[in-house]
Amino acid sequence: MIKMAGIEDMIVILRDAGAPLVLLWLLTLAVVYGMLHHAKIPQSNTAKGVIALSAAFLVLLASAASPAVAFLQNLVVAGVLIAVGLLVAVIFLEIGQVKTGGTHIFMAHPKFFGGIILLILLSVFVGAGGLSVINISVPEISDTIVAIVIFAIIIAVAFWFMYKEGMPGGDKK
Repeated sequence: MIKMAGIEDMIVILRDAGAPLVLLWLLTLAVVYGMLHHAKIPQSNTAKGVIALSAAFLVLLASAASPAVAFLQNLVVAGVLIAVGLLVAVIFLEIGQVKTGGTHIFMAHPKFFGGIILLILLSVFVGAGGLSVINISVPEISDTIVAIVIFAIIIAVAFWFMYKEGMPGGDKK
C-alpha cells in the first residue's frame, strides 16, 4: 500500500527547509516595495527594488541571527585581513613600478588580476563558513594542508620569477 505524505509531514519538511524565513523575506520585500511604490518616494524602480531588497535582507538577518551573525563576523574579519594584504601587495607593486610594455601591470592584465580577486573572495566566503550557511557540506582542511599549499604557491612564484629573469628580454641587470 502506498502511503502519501500528509499535510503535517509537508509542513514539517517545509519548516525544516527554511520556508518560514523565505516567506518572511518575501513578505518584507513585497510590503516595503509596495509602500515605496504607493508613496512614490524614489522615482526609479531600481532604487525601490534596492531599498526593498536591503530591508528584506536586514529583516532576514535579524530573524536568523545566531548563524548569520557568526558568519558575518567571520566574513568581516577575513575581509579586513584580505584587504590589508591586498593593499600591501599593491603598495609593493607600486613601489617596484611594475610595468609591462610601458603600461601598468594592472592595466595590462585586468582579467588575470580580476580572477585572482574572485578566487580570494571565494576563499574568504568558504573560510568564513559560507558553505554551511547555504547547506553545503564543508570539507575538513587542516592547518598543515593550508600551510603546504601556501608554501607550494610561494615556491611556484619564486620559480616563475627565476625563469622569467633567465629568458631573453627578461629582467637582466
